[in-house]
Amino acid sequence: MERRLLIEKALPALVFFFLWLNGGFYPLLLLPFLYVILIEKKDLAWLGFKKQETLPSICSGLLVSVFLMAVYHPISRHYAPLIGMRLATLHDLFTDIAWFPLYEEVAYRSFLLAHFARFGSSNPSKRNILVNLTQSLFFLSIHGHHLASGVALVLLPVLLLGLLNGFLFIKTRNILGCLLSHSATNGFALLLRYLSVR
Repeated sequence: MERRLLIEKALPALVFFFLWLNGGFYPLLLLPFLYVILIEKKDLAWLGFKKQETLPSICSGLLVSVFLMAVYHPISRHYAPLIGMRLATLHDLFTDIAWFPLYEEVAYRSFLLAHFARFGSSNPSKRNILVNLTQSLFFLSIHGHHLASGVALVLLPVLLLGLLNGFLFIKTRNILGCLLSHSATNGFALLLRYLSVR
């Protein structure tokens, strides 16, 4: 029992803590994959990389991204003088549309929720609501740079992205919709920044 608790809860919490500390260290993304495959002896489907529930996940991810774009647009217009100070670089495009969505969705939704949420119920349980809220607050905490740069309202769509993608992952146990909504929302934010510079 103690070994099982260590492998299924304590060590995953430690892995998540390291992921939470430094999202810019690219090789760190391998940690949850290696942990699940080598230590827990599970496949990538356990982390949500699977064919089942793909269509509902993608469709829901599109709805989440459209909703978040509607939330983000007026915030972006309000902060246009601060947000649109420079054009997006290729590095911005890579990190905002590919890297951060992949890293953050694997760390916050896929790895953390797979270890601490309970799946299979049609109704959200108190446990899943609490776990989802917790991962959303951790997700929000890594976006503190928005406070420092004076655009605090941007944290609202960030929090909503964490919550909605968490519910999406708990419902479908498929990470593709979460990746899609995160990438689309970040891409929309970059597009608005580009348009405000022009």
